[in-house]
Parts: sequence; C-alpha cells; structure tokens
Amino acid sequence: MIKALVSIEVDLAASRTIRFACQLGNFMPVELHPVYIKESPPRELSIGSGWARHHWEQELIKDGQKEISEWIASEIDYSPVVKLMEPRVVYGDRDAELLKIMEQEPFDLYVEGARFPWNQTMLYQKIHSRLFQRAPMPIALAPVLRKMHRLLVPCLDAAGTRALGQAVQKFWSGCSLPVSLSLLKGQEAVLQPEVKRVREALEKASCQVGPDEVFTAFPAPPTDEYLRAYGLVALALERGGTKDDPRLEWLSRFKAPLLLVLY
Repeated sequence: MIKALVSIEVDLAASRTIRFACQLGNFMPVELHPVYIKESPPRELSIGSGWARHHWEQELIKDGQKEISEWIASEIDYSPVVKLMEPRVVYGDRDAELLKIMEQEPFDLYVEGARFPWNQTMLYQKIHSRLFQRAPMPIALAPVLRKMHRLLVPCLDAAGTRALGQAVQKFWSGCSLPVSLSLLKGQEAVLQPEVKRVREALEKASCQVGPDEVFTAFPAPPTDEYLRAYGLVALALERGGTKDDPRLEWLSRFKAPLLLVLY
C-alpha cells in the first residue's frame, strides 16, 4: 500500500492533485492522506486561553474539515478504488507543518499541485524550498493532467539514473503501469551498465519494464504528442543544483505530471 501525503486547497491546482493521486490508484493500492494547511488566524481573533481558546480552535478545525471533506467527495469519484483517510486541517506555516507531518509519519510519496508559474526561476525556487529540500520521499507535481500509459524514466547521467532506480524500485514495486527506461542519445555506452542494474532491480521488484529506449528529447524538450504516449515522467535533480542546470531549463519548457527525485 502506497501512503501518499497530499497537500490540498480548494482550488484548481488541488483538483488536479487529487485526480492525479486517484489515477495512480488505478495501477497500485494507494492510501491518500489529505492535509489542508491554513494560515493561523489573526492574533486579535485568537485571544483568550484555557478551555475557551481550546474549544474555539477545535471549532475552527471542524469547520475546515467539513469544508475540505465536502470538496474531496466530489473529486474522489474519479477513482473509487483509492483508500481515503480523514482529511486533517492544520493552522500554521505550510512548509513547516508539512515537514512536521513528514517527520512524524512515514510516507512513500508527497503530492501537490503546481501553484506557481511553470518557468525556470520558479521551478528553481520551488525545488530549493525548505519543504522540497528536506522531503524524504519522491515528490509528485501535477501542472497538468494526462492519461497515464507508461512511466517515462529519462536516464540522463549515471548518478541521476541510480537515484531514479532506487526510488522507482521502492515506490513502483508491483505496479501495473509499465516503466520505460530511456537512455540519452549519444550516451548509450556510458549509461548502459547503470541502466542494466536498474532494470534488473525493477524486474526483481515485480515492475513491468519495457525494452530500453533511446531518448532524443534532451536538451530540446519533448513534444506534447511524445508526452501523451507516456502520461507520466520521472526526473532526478541534484538537491544543490544551480539555477542554470540544463535539466531544470529542460523541465521548464514542457508540462507533464512529474515524479521528482532529489538526490
């Protein structure tokens, strides 16, 4: 069972987030843990102490849970097979509260919608945020939704391929959605040994791995038609990567559901 921590708000990005997570439920057992982070109420509204303050805070949380539960109910119909846990509502700083949850509970995946302009500068800032840098699991971003046919794993270098292989092996074990390992054109001889090790590990984990492919869509971005043939892309990025990282520039030039592995 894949435990997915899903950050949501009542907006279009959150709708994509829920539907993306539900799509995964069509290929593997998924348990969704929605969390709704709200800013702390203004100080003048939170005066008081003792029982009165505690009661007031509990009422705020109940109202938030009702709001988000009614909204999720309309989205979960897209995949009734997923297991939905009771949504939790937390007041405070979003990144800090999400990290606190990640530290206290084990999750296999963190999912959020892309609530920022999909460009190189904003991607760099997002990936170097405290939340992303400290998240101990793969991160799913859903700037758009596509029908999932295969998981595309571009193997661009040995270190990134190794990181992707370890993450996918753990997360994708037994998944019925096929995996396509694509070697960067011109680097086949260099990458083949690492890709072979990744393939063997994935097959041992009961993943459906297709024949190795040659990846020609780098540094030029893949076409929309090419992405539609897969529906989901896994990408490895260095945690301390620079703003002019060619993989970051490449990512900013197309939109597709993404499994991001930071190493």
